[in-house]
Amino acid sequence: MVNKKYVIIAIVIIAIVAIIAGFSLAQPAEAGSINGAVTKDCSGTPWFVGKEKGFFDKYNVTLVDKGDIPYAQQPAALTSGELNVYDGHPNALINLIKSGVKVKAVAVTGAEPINGSVEEEHMHWLVKEGSPLKSAKDIETFSKENNRKVKVGVLATGVCADIETNAWLRKNNISTDTIEYVVLPDNQQEQALLQGSIDIATLHPPFFAKAEKDSNETKDASKKLRILTTSTEAFGAAAGLSFAVVNEDFIKSDPDTVANFIKAFKDADRWSNENRQEAGEITSKNIDLPYTANVHWYSPSGAFDAEVDGYIQEWIDAMVADGLLKKGEFEPKDLYTTEFKDTWQTNLPNQ
Repeated sequence: MVNKKYVIIAIVIIAIVAIIAGFSLAQPAEAGSINGAVTKDCSGTPWFVGKEKGFFDKYNVTLVDKGDIPYAQQPAALTSGELNVYDGHPNALINLIKSGVKVKAVAVTGAEPINGSVEEEHMHWLVKEGSPLKSAKDIETFSKENNRKVKVGVLATGVCADIETNAWLRKNNISTDTIEYVVLPDNQQEQALLQGSIDIATLHPPFFAKAEKDSNETKDASKKLRILTTSTEAFGAAAGLSFAVVNEDFIKSDPDTVANFIKAFKDADRWSNENRQEAGEITSKNIDLPYTANVHWYSPSGAFDAEVDGYIQEWIDAMVADGLLKKGEFEPKDLYTTEFKDTWQTNLPNQ
C-alpha cells in the first residue's frame, strides 16, 4: 500500500520541477548570444564573413544560427522570437509594424553603390537574349501581342523585387496590370527563365552573377541571357537600402548584445566592401557555388541620416503608389531607433 504522505511529497516535487523548467524556458537567451538565420543566398555574406573573419568573436557575440530559414519566412520568425535580428528592406519593416509587431531598425546594412559599378548593384532583371523585351515599353506590347501578362519571377512578394519592378513600370508609364508575379527562389529563376516558365528573372547577387557567367560561357544561343534593367535604373539610389531589424523586447532585455552585434555586422559589411574578391570566395564556399560569388554593396557607416530618410521616403511613396499604405501613414523616423548611434561610423564616406 502506497503511503499517502509520499504521494503528496512526490506531487509537490513534480510541480516544483515543472515550475522551474517552465521558468527556465521563459528566460531570454544567454547574454551575448543572438539568433540569426544564416541563409544560403545574397543575405548571407555578412554572417559568413563575420564568423570566418572573427568579427563576432571580436565583440563577444555568440551567433546562434537558426538555419536556412527562407527569406520570405524570416519576418514571421522574428515575430515569434525564433530570430532576434532580421535584415530587410523598408517595406518589409513597415509590413511588420503594420501587423502589430514591435520592431525597430538599428542600423543601415544594404546600400546601392554610387560609383556606377553595375556588378555591385542590388539587383539585375534578366531576360533571354532573343526576348522581344528590350525596355519597359515592350512589356505592354508583349502583353497585348501574346494575350497574356508578362511573367516576372520574384523570390517573394512584398519585397524589393516586386515593389521596384512596379516603380520601374510606373516610371515608364506602363500599367502594373501587364505583369504577373511568379514566386521562385533566386536560385531557381535562371532555369525557369531558360525553360520559358517566366519571362523576366529578378536576381540578386550572387545569382545574377552566376546567370550572367553561364550565359557568357555558353555557345548555345538558346541559353544566352541579357540585362533588361538594374536596380539603380529601376528605383534609383534607394534601391539597395536595407536594415538590421531587431525585436524591441530584445533591445530592452539585452541592449549590450544588440550594440555589439551591430559593431560586428558592420565590420563584416565594410570588410566585404573592401575585399570583394575574398568576400565572394567565402560566400561561394558557404552557399555551394563552384566559383567566386558576387556580393552586395553595404553602407559603410550604418547611420540613419537625412539622406537615408530621403531613401526611406521613396520606399514609402512606392508603397503608397501600390496601394499598400495611405499617404502620411508612415514617415521615415517611425522605422528606426537612434539608441545605437554610437555604433555607427558617421565619419566614413557613404559610398
